[in-house]
Amino acid sequence: MVIVNFRLSEIGRIEISLDSPESWETLVERCAARSGLPLGGTLAIRRGTLLQPRDLIEDGDEIDVYPALSGG
Repeated sequence: MVIVNFRLSEIGRIEISLDSPESWETLVERCAARSGLPLGGTLAIRRGTLLQPRDLIEDGDEIDVYPALSGG
């Protein structure tokens, strides 16, 4: 099971079972579909490291997702 914590978002926590490793890009799309809420730009962190779209997510991972903020 993978735990994805959407911080600063009404989505909250989503738990997803994986049969095999999946790219972060694919997994976040599944989370968006499951939540029914649109996702804007995000930053995802696993064990202190920023995830890239093609990074593989494996069973047991916990990921914190934050909205990407910009401004000046």
